[in-house]
Amino acid sequence: MLDYTKYRLKPDQEILDILKDKTSIFLVSCKKCFREFTHEDGETEECYILPKFLKDNNKKFTGCVDLDFLCNSHHNAKILKDIDFKGAEAVGVLSCGLGIALAAQTIEKLPVYAIADTIPQANNNTCETAYHGIALTAQKCAACAQCYLNVTGGICPIVDCSKSLLNGQCGGAKNGKCEVKGKDNSTKDCAWEKIYNRLSVQKSPDNNTAINIRNYAKPAVEFINKLSNANLEKRNQGFYGGLHPFENKDTTNEKPISSFPEPETVSILLSQHTGAICEPLVKSGDTVQFGQKIGDSNSFISAPVHSSVSGKVISIEEALHPAIQKKVKAVIIKNDFKNTQHESVKPAVNIEALSKEELVNIIREKGIVGLGGAMFPTHVKLKPPKPVDTLLINGCECEPYLTADNRVMIEHAREVISGIQILEKILGTKQTLIAIEDNKPQAVEAMKTQTGSSITVSTLPSKYPQGAEKVLIKKTLGRDVPAGKIPLDVGVVVTNVSTALSVYDAVYKGTPLIERIITISGKNCSKPGNYKVKLGTPLQNILKHCFDKPADTNTEIKMGGPMMGILQPSIETSIIKGTTGIITVDKKVVEPDTQRSCIKCGRCVDACPMELYPLFYAYCSSKNKLEDNEKYDVAACIECGSCENICSSKIALTSIIKQSKRIIASKKVS
Repeated sequence: MLDYTKYRLKPDQEILDILKDKTSIFLVSCKKCFREFTHEDGETEECYILPKFLKDNNKKFTGCVDLDFLCNSHHNAKILKDIDFKGAEAVGVLSCGLGIALAAQTIEKLPVYAIADTIPQANNNTCETAYHGIALTAQKCAACAQCYLNVTGGICPIVDCSKSLLNGQCGGAKNGKCEVKGKDNSTKDCAWEKIYNRLSVQKSPDNNTAINIRNYAKPAVEFINKLSNANLEKRNQGFYGGLHPFENKDTTNEKPISSFPEPETVSILLSQHTGAICEPLVKSGDTVQFGQKIGDSNSFISAPVHSSVSGKVISIEEALHPAIQKKVKAVIIKNDFKNTQHESVKPAVNIEALSKEELVNIIREKGIVGLGGAMFPTHVKLKPPKPVDTLLINGCECEPYLTADNRVMIEHAREVISGIQILEKILGTKQTLIAIEDNKPQAVEAMKTQTGSSITVSTLPSKYPQGAEKVLIKKTLGRDVPAGKIPLDVGVVVTNVSTALSVYDAVYKGTPLIERIITISGKNCSKPGNYKVKLGTPLQNILKHCFDKPADTNTEIKMGGPMMGILQPSIETSIIKGTTGIITVDKKVVEPDTQRSCIKCGRCVDACPMELYPLFYAYCSSKNKLEDNEKYDVAACIECGSCENICSSKIALTSIIKQSKRIIASKKVS
């Protein structure tokens, strides 16, 4: 005879999870219908197995009762009411959904847990044709194969809720009746109101409700309006769109800048800037000195690189670039720890008398690039092809975790201002604004005490991605940088506070850009802080010195912040000029994917600071027509990641945008 058993025990771990807060359990078991009748009066197999299992897992077994046809309410409701549950904190039921529902309905004072799953009786379970059982009861079981009646008080939302809502009520019920009417215009009780009522009386001995389910009841109209208005005000605060991610800056905000231990070897990449890669000026076996130029290019858009240590060149070989994730040439130097200074490292003479051209040449020769992350050569910015009237200094540092710029402004305000004054002299601008977010009050105060008459400190409400130069220009100056254009096109030069400090070092100390201040923080970080790190320091050194276990399978390493930072799949790389920080963050629970479908929720449109429609980028991707994103102004995207961060479908929008730009650019070239 075929076995038509209607239930099976849940997996061991699931049973333990269900009963994790209970120590004493009583079992009720159905003797299974539709199996060979053997006249045996013994216990069910499960009532032999489960008591031992419970005891082995530090649970107290208080008793077990086996009932024929548990779903038969006429016989078994009376029996269940008369049972002495012997001090049990909960009742576990081994049955199909019909028996569990009856037990939960009858046993009022204790929580009833489903520790079995109903076995589907048709290929299309959870639909009407899959209902099973011949019991004369109004209760039905849809044979879902994974029973959660233990969290709904034994009332099944699939069969009892007209809409089969699994996560709570819709808010459409009136006077306990569902808004959905039957074919005969009859009304049905709201299943979720019944569930809440049932759970309110199923209490454990400590008088706490057995299960807390999120209430999805419709909130009052006044509350919705208040929330919407608050969100609207916040969305438009400062600039349209953007996000307010958890800042996670407290760990390092108050940490003074300290020197990171020097590495035994450095790997100086010959491409640490936007533009042409440098050619090596040294060869294997050469002895180099601290600050010596070791790579340069004849291209205008490029910047030389210098040795951050003194020692011997071991080799010139390919090394992984942390930003572009490709191998480029690097000069590998063994550190002699003497820091023997090169003759070129000396302050400029008679600085006040230096011409604009002489200052630009110093900045170029010292390899200064933008330290906000883009690494655009600073000397190129300082030779604008058209007039500029404003110098905008970016001190926002809006990325979570990062606090290096904050500490630079607090600890080196005088030097930063001196660097800014050099930039003012070169550009001949009429005004200079230093933009700082209001979560950096010490930095604001420090910079205000050092500013001159031509420099204004502007304090802005904290919001991401305020540090993006196009967003910052619009916020502080009210000027829109058109798509495909740069700040110079609206009369503005934007530079970072740390770049201004490096300009000061180049002119007043003669020091090239051979070290920079970065934030090291994140999960498992035992020594978080703001460190002055020599360029070329291996990432492995950073991780070994500051982290307990950075290779945790649940975390990932990023260069930069969590929003725009670059994932480091390999630790075989080194610190470059564009490294603003090294952080470790939890891997996303759901990894964004380019193949997911857009549900057109509109959240990406609300969040985009460039006022674009990112959902169209996902649509064009789904149609394999990424080039069509050109008509949706994909070139204007600043790749801040706000849309991807807030996407309901977890679509990898940033990847789609970058790929679209590459395809469009390649077609224009061809």
